[in-house]
Amino acid sequence: MKMLDINTLISSDESEALDFKIVFHEHNIELIHDILCLANANTRGDRYLVFGVSDDKTIHGIQNDPNLKDNAMIQDLLRASKFNRIPTVRLEKLAIEGKKLAVLRIKNRPDKPFFLTTDIVEGKERIRAGVIYTRLGDTNIPLCEAAPEDHVELMWRERFGLGLHPLARLEQLVQEKTKWVQVQGESYLYHREFPEFTICHGKELNPRFSMAWTKTFPDPNAWSYEVEVKFLTTILRKIPFVSCDGGRYHVPFPEPDTTGNTWRIRLGSLEYRIALLYQQYFPLPEALATRGLSIIPPDTESDW
Repeated sequence: MKMLDINTLISSDESEALDFKIVFHEHNIELIHDILCLANANTRGDRYLVFGVSDDKTIHGIQNDPNLKDNAMIQDLLRASKFNRIPTVRLEKLAIEGKKLAVLRIKNRPDKPFFLTTDIVEGKERIRAGVIYTRLGDTNIPLCEAAPEDHVELMWRERFGLGLHPLARLEQLVQEKTKWVQVQGESYLYHREFPEFTICHGKELNPRFSMAWTKTFPDPNAWSYEVEVKFLTTILRKIPFVSCDGGRYHVPFPEPDTTGNTWRIRLGSLEYRIALLYQQYFPLPEALATRGLSIIPPDTESDW
C-alpha cells in the first residue's frame, strides 16, 4: 500500500469518499454499515475511514480507544459477514502530532454493488440482506432505507462496463478467461456473452524471429506476428506476439530492462492477459521463468 498522505486527508471535508470517526465502532454492525456505504459510493478513487479524528478535524488519537481493532480483526469480520463479494480494505496505523491514528482504506472496485446475503442483527439494529446501501455527500443511507434507484443503476452499469469505451470494456472482459471461445485453432477468439469483442491473429511480422530467450526452448523455431484486438470490425489495438518453441507458446513481445540484458513482461497488462487466454504447452509464468523472461508489476504500482 502506498504511503497515505494523512495531512491531505485530515484537511479535506467529509464526503462520499471520506468519513471521520473519533474512535472505533463499539458495535460491528456499525462498522460493516460504514464499509458498505463507502464501498458503494458514487465517487472516483479509494475511500477512507479515519479513526481518531472528529468531524471538525480535531485530532484526538486512538491510543486510549477501548474498541481498537487491527487489520486482521477487520478482515475476519468481513469474511464472517456474508457479503455477496468482500470489499478490499486495509487498515493502516500511523502517528501525527504525537497521536496515533488509524485509516481504513477501501479500494474502489468496479464490481459494485456490495451487499449482504444474510441479515445481520445486533441489538435493535439490522443490516438487511440484499439491500444496497451507499453514501450521499457526507451522510450514509440509514439502515432502514436503501440507496436511491439512480445510484443503484450506476453501480450495475459500472459492474457490467456499460458506458465504457470499447478498449476499456475489453480490458475488463479479458479477465474472464473461461468465457472466451477459441475457433480456427487458436487464431481467433471471441467472448461468449459479448461476441462483438474478438481477438485474432493478424499479419506475420518475422517468420524467422530469433532472440537469445527463444533459443532456450527445446524447439528454437519462433516467429512474430500481430494480434488484433477488435470491437466489431474496428481494430482497437495491434499487439506484437511471438510464437515460440515451434508454436507451443504464444508470448507477448517482451520489453528489455534498462540494461538491455534481460527481458520482461508486465503483469496485468492487456498483452499478458491475452496471452493467458491462449492454450499454452505449460503454464506461462513457470515456462517463462525458466527461459530468462520475468513477469514484473505494472508501470504504476498497485496500492495493494
